[in-house]
Amino acid sequence: MNRELIAPNVYLTQLPNEKFKRNRLSINLIVPNERKKATMYAILPGLLERAYEDYPTMKALSRKLERMYSAQLSVGTSIIGANRCLRFTIQSIKNEYCINCEDLLSASCDLLLGVLFRPCLENGEFINEWLEVEKFKLREEIEGEINDKRGYCIKNTRRKFFGESMNGVERFGYIEEIDDVTSKDLYECYKWMLNNAVVEIYITANNPEGVKEKLINAFSYERFADSKVLPITAMPCTNIQSFSHKMDTTQSKVCLMYTTKRLLTEDERYHMLVASALYGGTASSRLFKNVREKQSLCYYCAAGFNGFTSSMSIDSGVEHHNTLRTIEAIQKELYDMINGDITEQEIKETKLIIQNSLKSNYDGLHGLEAWYLNEAVRGSSFTPEEVIDKVDNVTADDIRKVLSLLNLNVVYTITK
Repeated sequence: MNRELIAPNVYLTQLPNEKFKRNRLSINLIVPNERKKATMYAILPGLLERAYEDYPTMKALSRKLERMYSAQLSVGTSIIGANRCLRFTIQSIKNEYCINCEDLLSASCDLLLGVLFRPCLENGEFINEWLEVEKFKLREEIEGEINDKRGYCIKNTRRKFFGESMNGVERFGYIEEIDDVTSKDLYECYKWMLNNAVVEIYITANNPEGVKEKLINAFSYERFADSKVLPITAMPCTNIQSFSHKMDTTQSKVCLMYTTKRLLTEDERYHMLVASALYGGTASSRLFKNVREKQSLCYYCAAGFNGFTSSMSIDSGVEHHNTLRTIEAIQKELYDMINGDITEQEIKETKLIIQNSLKSNYDGLHGLEAWYLNEAVRGSSFTPEEVIDKVDNVTADDIRKVLSLLNLNVVYTITK
């Protein structure tokens, strides 16, 4: 892995690609996830993915991609901590597999840069007809979240947990703001991103020198480049806040969210990786074995730690009459891990699961790129192998200590 600065706030990372028959190129624009721009950020991907100046219709762009041996183009948005990432990606077969020895990697780069820098415009702003389509799709996405009761419970718990902090800004924006988004305002927002974002570029290909030159030239213009990647934060601890949402459901949903109260140290980060997996992140975890299997209190019970927000969430699906018992059982398992025995066998099993998961980053073109993007946002550059070594050194005492940092802030239930 080789990461270098090629322009102000623009970083290029080259990743080796001996294993796969396809190349991947992605350009990631990273900015603080401002509340006032969240809805516009959510609309942009669908609008930009439709077409660009050289291929100004969805049909024309689709045919171009087909002629490039069915290359795959995508534009998406994600949230990493308090940061918003707008990602432009193209995947295509390696040049050596092209019938006529075309330089497909270079052509893919040209197309991706076209999508990034030359979107289709109408009178100096985004095409309003296209915008209305994307507004409709986004509205349906937000309105449809209630249909997934598990996801809906987790999202509402996060809303209560993060409140008005930037970590709580919605990925899909806010439905009440959709109608107010104009083509002009959206284009101004996009231009601001291009001129200010931290840019992380990833090339997963062999011999990418020609593409590297194209990317350097593309970002050689004068940019303000004054955005910063926001650091990891931790929510302060509070008294337990309990919320209940009445719905006509066949089973209740429960979600608990904890904060570590402070940022974890680098070592504690890996201690928590093992601790959260042992607590509720695997099929051999304490929550699965004791709450689900032994006590038969729930259909599922899983825990996950988010290192970018220093928070742990546990969610479960239960029979309505078992809601309170399940919440108590979840808390008891955490107490028992902090104060009781943790066997070497369960630690060993958990480490093996984590280490296999870390190795799986090499199983696809997306995995390793996502790994190093997260590392870049975090401000570190560890390889999966280095983390595997760190995981291997975690002890039972490390697990107890890091779990003792957790404070329960929010309990949220959906029930009849």
